[in-house]
Amino acid sequence: MTDIAARRYAAALLDVAAETGAVDRVLAEVESFAATVAAVPALREILADPTVPAEATARAVAAVATKMALSDTTRGFLGLLASRRRLGRPDALVTALREERDIRAGRATGVLESAGPIAPAQMARLREAIGTSLKKQLVLTERRDPALLGGLRIVVGDRVFDLSARTYLESLRSHLLESR
Repeated sequence: MTDIAARRYAAALLDVAAETGAVDRVLAEVESFAATVAAVPALREILADPTVPAEATARAVAAVATKMALSDTTRGFLGLLASRRRLGRPDALVTALREERDIRAGRATGVLESAGPIAPAQMARLREAIGTSLKKQLVLTERRDPALLGGLRIVVGDRVFDLSARTYLESLRSHLLESR
């Protein structure tokens, strides 16, 4: 499944799940199904193999979904994807579902990279300031990157807020070389 198709299917599933108030449950069930697919090589092969008839794939998915006691909404959704040969990458579907849920909730996720530890109060101020500028509730994951030398870099989607010493020094070097 391509990322574009995954986003479209994710939006459709969340529309249906929102009508019954079961968004979190459906997301958890699809995550559980994806984990099962990842853990069972035979099932992963059936879903990825284009020579297996779509009906056989749909039957296998229905059997797994029933054994996992998934809701009717999730079972029907997975059955539809199986019959259309769209379950080859369940991880892409899970990622698309999480992203769509966050978009609908007005949340954005990002990564804060720093050379050293960041104080919780500073992390909260950064989250608030960048979340306000993006007009979203920001959820940051912290990661260490000693190559930054100092400062920090925050990546939210396709936006990068780079306040690292490394970038500053590279910029300074570039300006000095240009002004020769």
